[in-house]
Amino acid sequence: MIKSGESTNITDPLMGSNHFTLLRWVLAGLVALGHMWLLPTGYEPFRIHNWTGGYMAVNGFFILSGLLIAKSLHTRRNMKAYAISRALRIYPALIILLIAFAFIFSPLFSKPGGIENIWSGETWRYVLRVLTLGDPQGAPGGIFAGNREADFNGPLWTIRFEMVAYIMAGLAFMVGVVTKLWRTIFAFLAVQSIYIFLPFVIDVNTLPASILPLLRLSSVFLMGMALWHAPSLRNPRWWWIIVLLAAFALLGSTIVGELSANLALAALLMKFGLPHKSVPALTRIPDYSYGLYIWHYPVMQVVMWLRPDFGPFALMATSTPIFILLAGLSWHYIEKPTLKLKAKFSTKT
Repeated sequence: MIKSGESTNITDPLMGSNHFTLLRWVLAGLVALGHMWLLPTGYEPFRIHNWTGGYMAVNGFFILSGLLIAKSLHTRRNMKAYAISRALRIYPALIILLIAFAFIFSPLFSKPGGIENIWSGETWRYVLRVLTLGDPQGAPGGIFAGNREADFNGPLWTIRFEMVAYIMAGLAFMVGVVTKLWRTIFAFLAVQSIYIFLPFVIDVNTLPASILPLLRLSSVFLMGMALWHAPSLRNPRWWWIIVLLAAFALLGSTIVGELSANLALAALLMKFGLPHKSVPALTRIPDYSYGLYIWHYPVMQVVMWLRPDFGPFALMATSTPIFILLAGLSWHYIEKPTLKLKAKFSTKT
């Protein structure tokens, strides 16, 4: 009997070679591109129906993450290994970034700055807050004071929601909420409906600031999990994609605008990420995407601190080689070596 999530096609690209690493590069690049305009001008111009490229790229990351997490849960069925592998994926590179914040960014690029920032309680409270999934936004110790966007690393706000999604996915799997297609679809529709209609029921300004982002990212994460159970949807026809793009063009400014955008985005990610015949060179691309995501913003902030007169193109030319280099170092010397440790916990217990 074929279970949900299993394909009758033994060459299912999700179970073998795929192009998801390249797509994660593209998504990380879209986030960085938006910030290349946001930091010097205060505005991100890459948008359709007011949905920016960076905003939709974050949604795309969570769609892919939901799909791959569902695959991991259903194929390994080892919760200890699952928890350890998730921690190894997120924390080692994040810890190095926060060490750099405390010992390099904070003393050198703060006002007043100086060596005393290294020992400041505010510095280490920020480090602890980020590591314990607290709010990472803000400018501890006056870091990058004077920049248009005075915060250390705005994009880190999604990391805590990613970790929460991992935890909730594991719990939902254990109790059976996401073990079947229709259960997963029901969970997706429930979260999506709350996200869409909640602002019409209550004043969301009275809610904790994390509620709407949690609903937004949980819904796209569940969309990705549903794709695991439906192999046919992971192979969209071009006419499906055209219809979904047309729906977004028509509905993008309505209350279902983001949903229509996410459906079209998911179809495009599946089309280009899971080709019938993969390109070997594209499957061997090193996965710098996480490093690109967590390093690009502080590097750009340093450039804007040193050269506040820079516009988007000068910021792009100056910062891009630096944060790609840092992402490469992060992948080859931190992320990849620590991810190899997952093999020790991959057997069932």
